[in-house]
Amino acid sequence: MKFNTSISKIVPGDHIIRGQALSALIAESSFAESIYLLLKGGKPSATQAVIFQAALVSVIDHGMGTASSMAARFVASGGNSVNASVAAGVIALGDYHGGAIEKAMKQFAGIVSAKEFVAKALQEKTTMYGFGHKIYKDADPRVGQLLQVCARESFTSPFIDLALAVETEIASQKGKKIPLNIDGLIAGILLELGFTPKQGKGFFIIARTPGLVAQVLEELQTEEPVRRIDEEEITYTGSLPNRSNT
Repeated sequence: MKFNTSISKIVPGDHIIRGQALSALIAESSFAESIYLLLKGGKPSATQAVIFQAALVSVIDHGMGTASSMAARFVASGGNSVNASVAAGVIALGDYHGGAIEKAMKQFAGIVSAKEFVAKALQEKTTMYGFGHKIYKDADPRVGQLLQVCARESFTSPFIDLALAVETEIASQKGKKIPLNIDGLIAGILLELGFTPKQGKGFFIIARTPGLVAQVLEELQTEEPVRRIDEEEITYTGSLPNRSNT
């Protein structure tokens, strides 16, 4: 079999990663910069590297209660390996958990007017990706913190401005604040950096995997096998046996 790749190549005494010598990357490049290089094919500027790293850190973990963390922990509690358990967590990243960055990137790329977009979404009752959160009802604190990094680094973007404009329009037209969440902000940042929506999904997988590894290791090291949902948390909604015929 023959394959073509522009990602990497082993050469005598070194390894080439996207046209860069691995030996040089080891000496000079951060992990975030190297991830950027792998995904984009080129090294980030100093400002881009700072923003990209901050975005990665902002979603590195979000507690034990997420679908991916619980999936990883439950699989680990059954006596599975670290890699199998982490893989279960990654597999749990779908459209409703872990997929919002990709969907928000597609969404923002097609918006011409924030006002018209929100009006149409409210009228047709379609999802506005990148807004709202199950825990953060008023404001996602990660958004404010990442925006501070953007301001400090003088990193601006029409996509970030658009995301904030949509947030304002939602509050104005709906009469209720539905805050921009971290997925929406990262979507704007990645679009500005030139990433594709599919790369956006890959970004989240890369960012969240260290958190999943930590969740799995804690489960294996400190918890008793095997996890089972408490019966008090389960409500049976089916029919009961007909006792009248016995």
